[in-house]
Amino acid sequence: MRQLIKDSVVQLAEQLQLPEKVIHQDDLPWVPFDEGEMNCYFKPLRFDLSTGTWTYLFRIKPNKRLTRHRHTGGSVIGYHLKGQWRYEGRDWIATPGTFIFEPPGDIHTLITGDEEVETLFILGGALQYFDEKNQIIGQDDVYTVLKKYRDYCAEHGISIREELIY
Repeated sequence: MRQLIKDSVVQLAEQLQLPEKVIHQDDLPWVPFDEGEMNCYFKPLRFDLSTGTWTYLFRIKPNKRLTRHRHTGGSVIGYHLKGQWRYEGRDWIATPGTFIFEPPGDIHTLITGDEEVETLFILGGALQYFDEKNQIIGQDDVYTVLKKYRDYCAEHGISIREELIY
């Protein structure tokens, strides 16, 4: 059989490859995502500043209705782990094991069921929050979420895990 990749290319790849990132979720804090009542929390897993993408575990209290929002600049990938949630006006319910793909620009209101929910999300771009008159009242992106994480750690004497930024 003919060699498809030369040994020198394999050796170069091995020399230049980036190290793995292995972080256990138990080593990370649950950070409040919202202000006031604090209905949502996240555990940051990755902040990719080159693409504006962030990955986190997202936890929401039972029987909550989140602010209507739009995802801009990138798709949202989710894998649901615990509890049940849905989007207002949609005919599906996320239960454990549900994979979710949201195209850029999708606008929705997330509603939780009678138990706490937990979902792994990979988001790109920004989240824009709307009021009842469809006016943008707030926004989050990779930088605001990173700042929430850093501020929470600083306030609670928790070491900031800089290796989450890559």
